[in-house]
Amino acid sequence: MEIGDILIMVASMLASFVLGMVGMLFFAGRTTLNYIVVKASRGRKVLVFARTPFGWRSFVGKKNQNTLEWSYDKKPLVTDIEVGDVNGYLRADCLFVDADKPTKALKVSEGAFYPDDFDPETFNNLLIRALTRPNADGNDKLEKLVTVALVLLVLAVLGILATYIKVSGFVSSTGVVI
Repeated sequence: MEIGDILIMVASMLASFVLGMVGMLFFAGRTTLNYIVVKASRGRKVLVFARTPFGWRSFVGKKNQNTLEWSYDKKPLVTDIEVGDVNGYLRADCLFVDADKPTKALKVSEGAFYPDDFDPETFNNLLIRALTRPNADGNDKLEKLVTVALVLLVLAVLGILATYIKVSGFVSSTGVVI
């Protein structure tokens, strides 16, 4: 195996990784980006789940001694943190807050991940119903989204194949062993 083959494999793996990350951010939305920011901060930031009138939303908060600074609708908020308020979510710190009363964190019962009033099964079913319901005007946005994603995937695969063919053709035509 020559160095050119290794470089081609590394480049194609890197392209696959980048496409996977972009796809994950594209489909998962803001919560995934917030999670990555919290993980990259190495414990200085906290993933804040706020109960809003429109449902649960995620934010990034910065930890201080016994407070957490975060913003909701571009309004800076400060939440007092007590021992046991910060929980773990996929090995990242997270906190549950009511957006109407942001000065205190919501208490999570021992051994539970979600607050008592949060029903993940119902929340998940509502999201699925909202994503799959047909539009009244006949335009199905989910179908368009999947079509665009598939077209981008095919274009990415064709781009990787074209790069592989060009690089392998260049290496073979020059006769240079790298």
